Amino acid sequence: MRRTATAERGFTLIEIMVALAIAGLVTSLGVGALRSLAKSDLRAATAHLSGAIRYLFDRASITGKYHRLVIDLNAGRYWAEVSDDRFYIPREAESERDVRKREDDEAKQDEDERRKAEEREKRYSNGNSSGGTFDMSKLEIGDFRPKRVRFGAFKEMALKPVTIKAGKAKIAGVFTPRMSEEVTAGRAYIYFFPMGQTEAAIVHLTDAKGEAPYSIVVHPITGRVKIWDRYIQPPIAERYDDEGQRVDQ
Repeated sequence: MRRTATAERGFTLIEIMVALAIAGLVTSLGVGALRSLAKSDLRAATAHLSGAIRYLFDRASITGKYHRLVIDLNAGRYWAEVSDDRFYIPREAESERDVRKREDDEAKQDEDERRKAEEREKRYSNGNSSGGTFDMSKLEIGDFRPKRVRFGAFKEMALKPVTIKAGKAKIAGVFTPRMSEEVTAGRAYIYFFPMGQTEAAIVHLTDAKGEAPYSIVVHPITGRVKIWDRYIQPPIAERYDDEGQRVDQ
């Protein structure tokens, strides 16, 4: 009878408290492990992006060509491009809207030039009955337009296009002094110049929830890249002229 009564007695309050304590400990350890893993993914993404920035700085110095890092914040991708054309940073800071408008205008200009070239070729080919090989369209005087800098695909295998895994980390924003505000959507660019110079830049990365921010700070002269495990506020309100004097806005 005593053995049956003991079996039906159930759990005591102390046993329940011990079980809850163990369950809580296991849960906290599991959450901590997940957070540590998530932060490890964020650190890895930050380190890889900072390495790409440093690589392009060195590459531009060695080859004497202009390079840029293209960062697509919406898609979580970044890749490199290169150009032999001389590139100048705009004197006035641009907004994200200004950049998109300029890119749309350039695309429209390219399409207009292609269409006009096709029309000229068709017109002169139809009117040239002599069968000569000289292209008369080359004598036609068109409107003067400044040469547009064209960047092409970067074919070095040492730096392939990178897509950050969704749910692991994300690029939250990119700031350079030529922008009037931090770019948080669309595409952002960081330019690298021959003779060892780049743009000053701050790139922010976070985890998938937008927490645990990391900041990549790029020095324009040395190309040195420093990683901070906190959000570094971009100096948007600080503007300087060509002589290094602060400009009051």
